[in-house]
Amino acid sequence: MSHPAHATLSQSSYPRLTRCLSAVESWGFGLTAHISWTALVPAIHAALGSQAIFVWIPAVIFGMLLNYQVKCLGMHFLNVAGGTPNYATKLLQNYPGLARYAAIGYLLNWVSYLAVNTIVLRDLIKVNLEVLGIACPERFLDIGFTLLPFIVAFSGTRALSILHLFFIIPAFGLLITFCVQGLGWLAFSGDSPGFFPSNWSSPSFVDWAKWFFFVTYATYSCETASSFVADSRQPTQTLRFLDFAAWMMPPIFLGGSWVMMRLATHPSLKDNAFLNLVAASQPFWGKSAAISVSFLLVAACLLGSATVVSNCPRILYQLALDNHISPVFSVVSRRGVFVPALTLTLVLCLIYLIWGDVARIVAVGNIGWFVSFMLFHLGLWLRRDRPEVLFPSISLGILLLEVVVLVVGGFAWGWLNLLIGLLFPIGVMGIDAVIRRVAFPPFHPSWWMRRYHTRPKVIIKDSVVLQVGILIFLLCSAVGVGWLFGVKLNKVATAAGENLFVVLLMSVAFVGVAIACWTSLPQVVAIAEAREAAEHLFTVAQDGILVVDDRGIIQQANPATESFFGVNPSES
Repeated sequence: MSHPAHATLSQSSYPRLTRCLSAVESWGFGLTAHISWTALVPAIHAALGSQAIFVWIPAVIFGMLLNYQVKCLGMHFLNVAGGTPNYATKLLQNYPGLARYAAIGYLLNWVSYLAVNTIVLRDLIKVNLEVLGIACPERFLDIGFTLLPFIVAFSGTRALSILHLFFIIPAFGLLITFCVQGLGWLAFSGDSPGFFPSNWSSPSFVDWAKWFFFVTYATYSCETASSFVADSRQPTQTLRFLDFAAWMMPPIFLGGSWVMMRLATHPSLKDNAFLNLVAASQPFWGKSAAISVSFLLVAACLLGSATVVSNCPRILYQLALDNHISPVFSVVSRRGVFVPALTLTLVLCLIYLIWGDVARIVAVGNIGWFVSFMLFHLGLWLRRDRPEVLFPSISLGILLLEVVVLVVGGFAWGWLNLLIGLLFPIGVMGIDAVIRRVAFPPFHPSWWMRRYHTRPKVIIKDSVVLQVGILIFLLCSAVGVGWLFGVKLNKVATAAGENLFVVLLMSVAFVGVAIACWTSLPQVVAIAEAREAAEHLFTVAQDGILVVDDRGIIQQANPATESFFGVNPSES
């Protein structure tokens, strides 16, 4: 097969995003997939028991290889946003239709993750509210948990990344503690049921393919940090984190699954994530197991949603730059907000949410995701002569296995789910085709550019009224909610109250940051921007400018003054 000049595969002059994220902030997003294990592991272990480890082992190996490959590609494409799916479009540039399908399939799975998180959080709150005798406002919670990360994302990248980092560190630390302490307890405690099971058996190939297809939802997504290379202040440090993310997969996905396999064995647990994790952790965490597990599950949902609204717009942004989708999705505001891309992400999320069936959402979303990685491995094989492509022969072998897994595992999850999952990316491509051709002004970049080039007036005095009003509302609401929960918790066991407290605590943190992003933070940013603009004008002005105090003593002189008159403020 003929290939175009290799120069077309190398970095080109893409417009760059503002490099505003520190390496640590981008690392935080790279740990989201690890804590998502808490939501996935109960289902596979309820179905396979001790046989599940034979699914996890190859999935983890393939995931680690993927991380190293993505890191190598990222070093070659330091200005490409969105990570893996946009690297796949470079590898498949001779086949633009396949490239576009691969990227959109990857995107849709992340969007489905947000819808699933919303439903899981709503159900968790519903169960605990029923214990308190309070009716659950399901529709309100669905809308609220869906919009919450978008409200923060529409205000800019930094606030969301800092909020994400603040909670991902304790959540990841708690998860590692669960895995290490659980393995230690199994190995050394006198009450341990034994480190190894008494009977071993292997799953049938159909079951193995079905659940391998399922767990790649987590093991293939540990390369998320690569999405933020283009706006990282230290892109190489961001990519080096993929090594750490790869080596954290065995202790969590294998070690944690081993703990679940040995300690969460009662049939009544079924596939309930909360009950399984509490049963597995209670022998060594005791009474703190329930509240710790609640924190892990809530963190996995909220932080997963925050990651979705961070990396999906970057995928769309880069696809638009590369002419794979409508150019309107390449529009970014002065403060780094991907408004058109975020809007499309929200619309797709609402489509999943209206569906409402978690099992079907996961199955359908994972089909496009799995095909995306099949095409990624195909692209690696097609570009096997390039230095940034590692293990091309292994990639071909993985591709052939993935084809078999898609057919066998996909049909095991239901032929209708398989068909919908395969057609959904094509449907999104059709939506994009409509956006390209309709003459509606917001569907075209020029309309957004005119809005962004008109600098809005910042009236700090008037904003104080809004901020104080919102603050009063928050304080009154907090007191009201606290009083209500206090009254109810005095009548019931404290376990349900502690679980709701964790949900409430993290939700209030997200709400507080969201409100700050729309009230006080824009004022602070506007003041900083005005100061930077004034300092820049002071520096580049060709006329002499002097800053003096009330006694006429020169405090500061711009470069033009020093050049023309030899004035040095330090000697005045």
